[in-house]
Amino acid sequence: MAVVCGITVLSTVLTWSRHRLGGPYPTFWYEVSVFGASGTVPAASALLGLSIGTLAGLTLRRTVPAMAAGLFVSGLVTVVLGVLRDSLWPAVRDTFAPGDDYVWPDRAAIIGRGWETEGGDVLPANICADSALDREVCLSESGVTHGYLDHHPASHYWPLQLVETGILLALAALAVFAAFRVLRRLHG
Repeated sequence: MAVVCGITVLSTVLTWSRHRLGGPYPTFWYEVSVFGASGTVPAASALLGLSIGTLAGLTLRRTVPAMAAGLFVSGLVTVVLGVLRDSLWPAVRDTFAPGDDYVWPDRAAIIGRGWETEGGDVLPANICADSALDREVCLSESGVTHGYLDHHPASHYWPLQLVETGILLALAALAVFAAFRVLRRLHG
Protein backbone atom coordinates (compact mmCIF):
# COMPACT_ATOMS: atom_id res chain seq x y z
CA MET A 1 0.00 0.00 0.00
CA ALA A 2 2.82 2.40 0.84
CA VAL A 3 4.46 1.77 -2.53
CA VAL A 4 1.31 2.66 -4.47
CA CYS A 5 0.63 5.73 -2.32
CA GLY A 6 4.22 6.93 -2.67
CA ILE A 7 4.24 6.44 -6.44
CA THR A 8 0.89 8.20 -6.75
CA VAL A 9 2.14 11.20 -4.77
CA LEU A 10 5.33 11.41 -6.84
CA SER A 11 3.38 11.13 -10.09
CA THR A 12 0.97 13.86 -8.97
CA VAL A 13 3.83 16.17 -8.02
CA LEU A 14 5.50 15.54 -11.40
CA THR A 15 2.29 16.31 -13.28
CA TRP A 16 1.64 19.43 -11.22
CA SER A 17 5.20 20.74 -11.58
CA ARG A 18 5.44 20.11 -15.33
CA HIS A 19 2.76 22.71 -15.98
CA ARG A 20 4.40 25.34 -13.76
CA LEU A 21 8.02 25.09 -14.83
CA GLY A 22 9.43 27.08 -17.70
CA GLY A 23 12.39 26.23 -19.82
CA PRO A 24 13.28 22.95 -21.43
CA TYR A 25 11.81 20.49 -18.92
CA PRO A 26 8.11 20.41 -19.77
CA THR A 27 8.36 17.68 -22.38
CA PHE A 28 5.53 16.25 -24.43
CA TRP A 29 2.96 13.86 -22.96
CA TYR A 30 3.88 11.01 -25.31
CA GLU A 31 7.58 10.85 -24.45
CA VAL A 32 8.52 7.65 -22.66
CA SER A 33 9.80 9.32 -19.49
CA VAL A 34 6.69 11.48 -19.10
CA PHE A 35 4.07 8.92 -20.09
CA GLY A 36 5.48 6.24 -17.80
CA ALA A 37 5.88 8.58 -14.83
CA SER A 38 2.51 10.34 -14.89
CA GLY A 39 -1.13 9.32 -14.79
CA THR A 40 -2.21 5.89 -13.63
CA VAL A 41 0.58 3.84 -15.22
CA PRO A 42 3.18 4.30 -12.43
CA ALA A 43 0.89 2.92 -9.71
CA ALA A 44 -0.06 -0.07 -11.86
CA SER A 45 3.62 -0.64 -12.69
CA ALA A 46 4.46 -0.62 -8.98
CA LEU A 47 1.77 -3.21 -8.28
CA LEU A 48 3.03 -5.37 -11.14
CA GLY A 49 6.61 -5.13 -9.91
CA LEU A 50 5.55 -6.04 -6.38
CA SER A 51 3.51 -9.03 -7.54
CA ILE A 52 6.23 -10.28 -9.91
CA GLY A 53 8.82 -9.91 -7.13
CA THR A 54 6.61 -11.89 -4.78
CA LEU A 55 6.12 -14.63 -7.34
CA ALA A 56 9.85 -14.76 -8.09
CA GLY A 57 10.69 -14.90 -4.37
CA LEU A 58 8.27 -17.75 -3.75
CA THR A 59 9.42 -19.66 -6.80
CA LEU A 60 13.20 -19.20 -6.56
CA ARG A 61 13.49 -19.00 -2.73
CA ARG A 62 16.69 -16.99 -3.03
CA THR A 63 16.66 -13.24 -2.51
CA VAL A 64 19.18 -11.96 -5.05
CA PRO A 65 18.10 -14.20 -7.96
CA ALA A 66 14.44 -13.37 -7.19
CA MET A 67 15.24 -9.65 -7.22
CA ALA A 68 17.07 -10.01 -10.54
CA ALA A 69 14.23 -12.04 -12.07
CA GLY A 70 11.61 -9.58 -10.83
CA LEU A 71 13.56 -6.63 -12.19
CA PHE A 72 14.12 -8.36 -15.53
CA VAL A 73 10.46 -9.33 -16.01
CA SER A 74 9.18 -5.92 -14.90
CA GLY A 75 11.62 -4.19 -17.25
CA LEU A 76 10.66 -6.49 -20.10
CA VAL A 77 6.97 -5.69 -19.62
CA THR A 78 7.77 -1.96 -19.57
CA VAL A 79 9.77 -2.19 -22.80
CA VAL A 80 7.13 -4.31 -24.58
CA LEU A 81 4.32 -1.95 -23.58
CA GLY A 82 6.43 1.02 -24.69
CA VAL A 83 6.85 -0.56 -28.11
CA LEU A 84 3.15 -1.49 -28.39
CA ARG A 85 1.81 1.79 -26.92
CA ASP A 86 0.93 3.36 -30.29
CA SER A 87 -1.27 0.39 -31.16
CA LEU A 88 -3.18 0.27 -27.85
CA TRP A 89 -5.67 2.89 -29.06
CA PRO A 90 -6.75 3.65 -32.64
CA ALA A 91 -4.72 6.46 -34.17
CA VAL A 92 -6.18 9.37 -36.09
CA ARG A 93 -5.35 9.64 -39.80
CA ASP A 94 -5.35 13.06 -41.43
CA THR A 95 -5.17 13.25 -45.21
CA PHE A 96 -4.21 16.20 -47.34
CA ALA A 97 -3.56 17.00 -50.99
CA PRO A 98 0.01 17.60 -52.17
CA GLY A 99 0.74 21.29 -52.06
CA ASP A 100 -1.80 22.03 -49.34
CA ASP A 101 -0.57 23.99 -46.37
CA TYR A 102 -1.38 21.19 -43.95
CA VAL A 103 -0.74 22.18 -40.34
CA TRP A 104 0.35 19.34 -38.08
CA PRO A 105 -1.76 18.93 -34.95
CA ASP A 106 -0.35 20.60 -31.86
CA ARG A 107 1.12 18.29 -29.17
CA ALA A 108 0.32 15.15 -31.17
CA ALA A 109 2.38 11.96 -31.09
CA ILE A 110 3.28 11.31 -34.73
CA ILE A 111 3.13 7.61 -35.58
CA GLY A 112 3.58 7.63 -39.33
CA ARG A 113 3.43 9.82 -42.38
CA GLY A 114 3.81 9.47 -46.10
CA TRP A 115 2.02 9.51 -49.44
CA GLU A 116 -0.61 7.31 -51.08
CA THR A 117 -1.11 6.64 -54.77
CA GLU A 118 -4.29 6.05 -56.75
CA GLY A 119 -3.73 2.31 -56.50
CA GLY A 120 -3.49 2.47 -52.71
CA ASP A 121 0.28 2.03 -52.54
CA VAL A 122 1.94 3.72 -49.59
CA LEU A 123 5.10 5.70 -50.30
CA PRO A 124 7.54 7.07 -47.72
CA ALA A 125 7.37 10.74 -46.77
CA ASN A 126 10.80 11.48 -48.22
CA ILE A 127 10.20 9.94 -51.65
CA CYS A 128 10.86 13.20 -53.48
CA ALA A 129 13.42 14.67 -51.09
CA ASP A 130 16.43 13.83 -53.28
CA SER A 131 14.74 14.40 -56.62
CA ALA A 132 16.21 16.91 -59.05
CA LEU A 133 12.63 17.70 -60.07
CA ASP A 134 10.29 20.06 -58.30
CA ARG A 135 8.58 18.31 -55.41
CA GLU A 136 5.10 18.75 -56.90
CA VAL A 137 6.25 17.32 -60.25
CA CYS A 138 7.98 14.39 -58.56
CA LEU A 139 4.88 13.56 -56.51
CA SER A 140 2.69 13.80 -59.62
CA GLU A 141 5.00 11.49 -61.59
CA SER A 142 4.94 9.02 -58.69
CA GLY A 143 1.12 8.91 -58.89
CA VAL A 144 0.56 10.46 -55.47
CA THR A 145 -3.04 11.46 -54.81
CA HIS A 146 -2.75 12.54 -51.18
CA GLY A 147 -0.56 12.59 -48.14
CA TYR A 148 -1.37 11.15 -44.75
CA LEU A 149 -0.36 11.67 -41.14
CA ASP A 150 -1.13 9.05 -38.49
CA HIS A 151 -1.04 10.46 -34.96
CA HIS A 152 -2.37 10.35 -31.45
CA PRO A 153 -3.71 13.77 -30.47
CA ALA A 154 -3.24 14.99 -26.90
CA SER A 155 -6.81 13.85 -26.17
CA HIS A 156 -5.59 10.23 -26.44
CA TYR A 157 -3.44 10.58 -23.32
CA TRP A 158 -6.05 9.22 -20.90
CA PRO A 159 -7.36 6.41 -23.12
CA LEU A 160 -3.78 5.20 -23.67
CA GLN A 161 -3.03 5.55 -19.95
CA LEU A 162 -6.11 3.57 -18.94
CA VAL A 163 -5.59 0.78 -21.48
CA GLU A 164 -1.96 0.36 -20.41
CA THR A 165 -3.00 0.48 -16.75
CA GLY A 166 -5.57 -2.24 -17.41
CA ILE A 167 -2.94 -4.45 -19.03
CA LEU A 168 -0.53 -3.90 -16.13
CA LEU A 169 -3.22 -4.67 -13.54
CA ALA A 170 -4.28 -7.82 -15.41
CA LEU A 171 -0.66 -9.01 -15.47
CA ALA A 172 -0.34 -8.18 -11.77
CA ALA A 173 -3.49 -10.19 -11.02
CA LEU A 174 -2.05 -13.15 -12.96
CA ALA A 175 1.20 -12.91 -10.98
CA VAL A 176 -0.71 -12.78 -7.68
CA PHE A 177 -2.79 -15.79 -8.71
CA ALA A 178 0.37 -17.70 -9.66
CA ALA A 179 2.02 -16.69 -6.36
CA PHE A 180 -0.94 -18.08 -4.38
CA ARG A 181 -0.77 -21.30 -6.39
CA VAL A 182 2.94 -21.64 -5.58
CA LEU A 183 2.28 -20.80 -1.93
CA ARG A 184 -0.48 -23.43 -1.72
CA ARG A 185 1.79 -26.02 -3.33
CA LEU A 186 4.61 -25.23 -0.88
CA HIS A 187 2.51 -25.04 2.27
CA GLY A 188 -0.68 -26.76 1.14
